[in-house]
Amino acid sequence: MKGAWARRLGLRILLLACCLLAAAVGRAAPALDCRVANISPAARALSVTCAASALPAGRLQLRFLERFAGLDRLGERVFNLKLRDERGAVVRLEIHGGGLHLFSRGDRPQPVTISYDLRLAAALDPGQYALASSLGPEAGFLLPSDLLPRVCAEGEGECDAEPNPVRLQIAAPAGWQVATTQAERGGSFEVGDPQEAVFFLGRLRRRAVRAGEMEIEVAAAGNWGFTDEEAAELTEAIARDQASLVGGGEAGRFLVTLAPFPLPLTGLRSSGLARGRTVILMLNAAADPGLTFKHYQRHLAHEMFHFYVPNGFRVRENFDWFWEGFTRYVALTTLVRLGRLELTDYLAALGEEYEAYAANAARARLSLVDASPDKFTSRESNELIYRKGMLVAALYDLELRWQSQGKRSLADVLRALYQDYARRGREVGNSEVLGVLGRGGDFGAFTRDYITGTREIDLAESLEPYGLVIERSLATRGRTRIGVAPRLSGRQRALLSQF
Repeated sequence: MKGAWARRLGLRILLLACCLLAAAVGRAAPALDCRVANISPAARALSVTCAASALPAGRLQLRFLERFAGLDRLGERVFNLKLRDERGAVVRLEIHGGGLHLFSRGDRPQPVTISYDLRLAAALDPGQYALASSLGPEAGFLLPSDLLPRVCAEGEGECDAEPNPVRLQIAAPAGWQVATTQAERGGSFEVGDPQEAVFFLGRLRRRAVRAGEMEIEVAAAGNWGFTDEEAAELTEAIARDQASLVGGGEAGRFLVTLAPFPLPLTGLRSSGLARGRTVILMLNAAADPGLTFKHYQRHLAHEMFHFYVPNGFRVRENFDWFWEGFTRYVALTTLVRLGRLELTDYLAALGEEYEAYAANAARARLSLVDASPDKFTSRESNELIYRKGMLVAALYDLELRWQSQGKRSLADVLRALYQDYARRGREVGNSEVLGVLGRGGDFGAFTRDYITGTREIDLAESLEPYGLVIERSLATRGRTRIGVAPRLSGRQRALLSQF
C-alpha cells in the first residue's frame, strides 16, 4: 500500500480550535515538547503530554488527525483532553458551531500544556492495521502523525503547511525497546516531520544489515516459522537487488519491522506500509511455515520498493496504479531474480491476479488512471489498481523484452524514471510516468487500451506470442493456470529463460 500520496491525505481532521495570544514569532510552526507515558499493552492505551511555549501571535488551531488512507474517525480515540496554563489551571473548553472546540485566553503570551489519553483498541479491516498507531500485547507502532496534535495559525491551509517540530520522549513498558530512524539526543527523539516518523515498540529482536549506503535495522517481535537470521538475510538481499534495479541513490538509516497484529486474527494475512524510511509490516501466520514465509517475502519486497517509488519522488498527483500495481509486480520479479521464486511461481501469481481482475465489475468501466484517486473509497478501485496494475506491469515487461529481444525490461524503465525524476528532484505525475513507459518501445496502443482506457484484457490472447498458454481442466478445478506451450520458438525460449 501506501506511500507519499496517502500521507498527503492525512490532515483531513477533527478540528479543535483554540484562541491564543502570544508573542509575535512569525508564521513558523511552533515546536512541541511531548512525552508518551502510561503505555498499557493490555488495555491498548497510553497518555500524551505536550508543552507548547513559542506560540505565534493570533488565533491558533489545535488539530488531531481524523482521516488517513481510508481510515475515518481517528480523532474519536482521543479522551480526557485538557489544556493548562503556566500555573496549571485548566483552560475552559467551549463547543462552538460546526463541532469546533474553542477556548479563550488572556491578552498576554503564555505557554500551554496539552494532555490527553489515547485508546488504540479499534478493530479494523486487517489490511488497515499498519496505517495508524496501534498497540498489542507483544508490540506496538506509534505514528506521530496521528498520535500528536497539530498546532498552527488559524486560517485555511495553515495546518497543511509546515509541520510542528517535535521533541518526543517515550516511556516504554518494562522490558520493551524502541526502534526508529529518528535521531535521539539526551533521551528524546528529534522528529522533524511527524508524517515520516515511526516508533516500533516491543520485546524486540534486532539485526543490522547493510546494502550499499543503506544502513538497515531489522527489528522483529513475536514468534514465526522462520528465524530472525532468515528475515535479515532476506531484507539484505531485497535491498541490494532493488538498489541495483534503480541504480542506487538511497543512503542513511532505514528500519524494517515485523510484528503480530494487535488483535487476534485467523488465516494467513498481512498489513504493511512504507512510511518515510520505515517499513511497517504485521503478519498473521498460516499453519504451514513455508507458505507463511512465501507470503512474507512477497509483501516485504513490495513495501521495500516503496523506499524508491513513490517515497523517493516529488509526487504531483495520484498515480497509485503505478506505485502500487507495478510495485506489486516488482516484488515478484525481485524474488525471481534472487532465486527465491521459480517460473512456476511467477506464472501462478499472474494467474491469481487475472482471476481477481476478471471478477471485478469495474474492469470495463474504470481505467487504471481513473481508479487511482478512489483507492481508499471504493473496494473495486482498490482491487483494480493492485490486481490489474500488476497484470499490466507483467504484460508490459513481457512485451518490452519481446520487442528488444531480451535486451531491455521493465527494470530499465524504472531505472530511467528514478534517475530522471527522483535523483534530480523533478516533480512527477501520470504524464511523466506514461511518457517514460511509452519511450520504452512501441506502446502507444498498449497504454491507451490498458492504462488510460478500459479495454478488457484477454489473457490467453495477450500471452500467446510469448509461448504461454491458459490451462483450464478438472485438474485445475476451473482456476486460471498459466503454463508454457508444448512447442516454443527459439525467441520464445530465450524470453522465458529470463525468468
